[in-house]
Amino acid sequence: MEYLVERDFPQWDYEGKSILIIGAGPSTLDVDWEKVPVDFVWTCNDFYLNERLLRQRINLVTMGNLQDYSNAKLLEYMDRNDTIVLLEENHMRNETLVKNKYFFDKYKERIFRGQVDKEYTGIVGPPSRLITLACNLKASNIYFVGVDGFDKNLKNKHAFTNEEGLRGEATHKSYDKYYDHITGFFKRIYNDFGSSIKFHNLGEVSNAHNIPSFVSKELFPLDETTLEVLGKSPR
Repeated sequence: MEYLVERDFPQWDYEGKSILIIGAGPSTLDVDWEKVPVDFVWTCNDFYLNERLLRQRINLVTMGNLQDYSNAKLLEYMDRNDTIVLLEENHMRNETLVKNKYFFDKYKERIFRGQVDKEYTGIVGPPSRLITLACNLKASNIYFVGVDGFDKNLKNKHAFTNEEGLRGEATHKSYDKYYDHITGFFKRIYNDFGSSIKFHNLGEVSNAHNIPSFVSKELFPLDETTLEVLGKSPR
């Protein structure tokens, strides 16, 4: 796995640290992830539409082509916080940069460009690429929530936009395809980094259908301490 981020990206800040990565799957809505003590919080895309995330100090966010860069909540959040914006060049269209010149000029000192992950792109989604980046930056503990995939009816609720099911432009519309790609990703990431990094799938305690649980419950189940922090009884 490879990553490349331009200029003075603060990569050394993350070595040996704990990072919580928040995706837009439904487990973000029904897990008390705020209770888990971590050094950094990372998220993606339309995070500014979720009030719980707006109350967090987010260290890093990746954004794409579908976001509203003029949204008042986003601009206010960026003004109040020192959040880093990471643009994945292989997922960002030039017309997005041109159309939203105000945003990219205003926060240019905190905007970095790069290619986060050449191996896992597309269907697995932005949170998985953030997990891969955290691994490459040698984090010690990686917690993640809202990295659910879809249920068998493809009707999961989006934790940021409140949309239900797949977006209209979705290329893949098969539960089996999502299942294979997502479980495959987590098996590979554990195989590559599991000896040096502890993974914590907070989605295990969610009521939502959580595809990574098919892997995490076997290879890296939540420990008793984390379960207690989340208010769940140890197994």
